[in-house]
Amino acid sequence: MSHPKTKSRIWRNTQRVLGLFYLFALTACTDALLFAVNSLARIDNFTAIEDIAYGEHRLNRLDIYLPDRNQALRATVVFFYGGCWGGCETKGKENYLFVAQALTSHGYAVVIPDYRRYPEVRFDQIIDDARRSVEWVKAHSAEYGADPDNIFLMGHSAGAHLGAMLTLNEGYLRPETYQRIKGFIGLAGPYDFLPLTEAYQKEIFGPEEKYPASQPVNFVQGTEPPLLLLYGNNDETVKPINIKSLSYKVRDAAGCVETRLYEDLDHVELLAALALPLQDSKPVLPDIIGFLNYYAQPQVSCKAIITKMH
Repeated sequence: MSHPKTKSRIWRNTQRVLGLFYLFALTACTDALLFAVNSLARIDNFTAIEDIAYGEHRLNRLDIYLPDRNQALRATVVFFYGGCWGGCETKGKENYLFVAQALTSHGYAVVIPDYRRYPEVRFDQIIDDARRSVEWVKAHSAEYGADPDNIFLMGHSAGAHLGAMLTLNEGYLRPETYQRIKGFIGLAGPYDFLPLTEAYQKEIFGPEEKYPASQPVNFVQGTEPPLLLLYGNNDETVKPINIKSLSYKVRDAAGCVETRLYEDLDHVELLAALALPLQDSKPVLPDIIGFLNYYAQPQVSCKAIITKMH
């Protein structure tokens, strides 16, 4: 019989081998690879409650993931996935089980909503679905075992844009809901992307006079919840001006923002670093958990404003 330490070492080595494979292969983002990553996530101990309606449309559904019952529940994270708001290939909520595993393993409930997308709808309807999903979390998530009073918003790419809009523009959420938002985590988010360069973007956010209302950077007041902005320096999808512009604007307004820049990660690899095989490859997950753990505490002050390069 193998010694427990030997088994643990073998498993860690296996993770490293898998990590190298997925680090390169996940950039293709194929269904088979996502299936493999999410299959690995399923070995962890969490509870999944799927396809709960928060609205009437077929895409107004969300999944809730709860940490192991032996873990103290810290807060609830609402994660918005990307996909160009529907303008490019978009994977549904069921494909982000690996994100839920990463966060539930540290004591956080996770809510992943689907939402209507282009070309069926435009930005007003997309952000309204995001808004309604958060309002549902505040009103009903306690019925399923999540925490409705300590909510973090998180997203990747276009999903980070949605989360940032809800965090920075107080007009979307009810005041009693907005007060429960403890922070925002954005992975490779577009926050300041005018002028629009893609035809689908002009349709989603148009007419032209409405373009400024789609930019999170235009709603910074310095009083918003703390922000954690993460970016991979090999990202060729979202330009670095987005994270720089938003972070500078928040700092100029005496707001609370931290930034993390990662060498050798691109747009997809930044999110893939949350998958179980890759969680030790870069400190993306530790940086997120550190932010969550700090601001999930009651009545904490803003951390020192720093930029870290990994």
